[in-house]
Amino acid sequence: MQNNTKEKTILIVSLINAGVNALLAVLKIIIGKIGYSQALIADGVHSFSDLVSDALVFFAANASVQHPDKEHPYGHQRIETIATVVIGLILFAVAAILFDEAILRLIHHTFQKPTLPVIIVAIISIGANEWLFHYSRKNGEKINSNLLISNAWHKRSDVFVSIIVLISVIGSLLGWPWLDAIGAIIIAILIIKMAITMIWQSAQQLIDHGVDEKTLEAIKQTINSVPGVRSIHQLRTRFHGNSIFVDLHIIVDPFISVSEGHHIGEEVHLKLLQNIKNLSDVTVHIDPEDDEIAHPSVQLPNREMVKKIIEARWSSLPGYADISKITLHYLEGKLTVEICIPMDALGNLSAAELTEKYCDAVRQNPEITNIVIHFSL
Repeated sequence: MQNNTKEKTILIVSLINAGVNALLAVLKIIIGKIGYSQALIADGVHSFSDLVSDALVFFAANASVQHPDKEHPYGHQRIETIATVVIGLILFAVAAILFDEAILRLIHHTFQKPTLPVIIVAIISIGANEWLFHYSRKNGEKINSNLLISNAWHKRSDVFVSIIVLISVIGSLLGWPWLDAIGAIIIAILIIKMAITMIWQSAQQLIDHGVDEKTLEAIKQTINSVPGVRSIHQLRTRFHGNSIFVDLHIIVDPFISVSEGHHIGEEVHLKLLQNIKNLSDVTVHIDPEDDEIAHPSVQLPNREMVKKIIEARWSSLPGYADISKITLHYLEGKLTVEICIPMDALGNLSAAELTEKYCDAVRQNPEITNIVIHFSL
């Protein structure tokens, strides 16, 4: 439902932008031709380029909200990020053209004196593009779409271009035609800066940039607020489009059950999704100890190997056939074997005597550090 709402919003905004740009483009070119304004004609051509941008926004966003599939298990959000980079490049190219034309006008003094209708169309263009800027940005922030927000700033650049046209007309009428070229250079530099910022921010997402310090601290506080979490380590975050992915390890009491550890992990998962904005996916690893730097227990024998060792050492001891449970604890490079034997299997031995026999039987095996025996009724 959320993806459908986002797709519908982007479609509506893109169609409105495209319609306004098409009308402005036709109006600018016609009036520019009639009113002898090369600047307005160029602005009309620039408006047609916005149609390409609006089409790119719609098709890229339509692809980005598709559900994950076999080939793209993490979804398609990065299509939106790539499209944002493309829009940034378009902004950069447009600004570079404006800058070049302004320099050439200054060098060759090719200034034109436009007529009054050019001023009217320039003012209309400024108002229309300013409205599109606020409309697109507001909807982009509402559905958390960098693509719409980036395209909104594209509309703000259109406002600057139309202001250049207006300044050139007023400057020409007042006898200062060079104001057009100076203004164009200033605005082109501002647009180039804006485009570089957009490209840089999107590029950070493409290389799995982590969240900011404020969000990271909020993630840590949320995790630590869950009962049963002793500490956090190997906490990693990354952006996938606008979505945040989190991968972390939490340390819990090493002697709780697997199901309780899993339950604590599920609580961490749920709390993060509830408290962290734009969080899309959480992977929680449950650890009995901090293994970030070293893995001291990795060389110890696994359950099948331990069963063979204790069978060879304990099979002749009283109560071995009645062992109901074997629990293994791998901590700090040491292996503790915990077993449960019914009381009626003791025979003539006391619990202490039987425990000593079991311990003696495995003393020659350095893999097993400690034996814990529980006697059940």
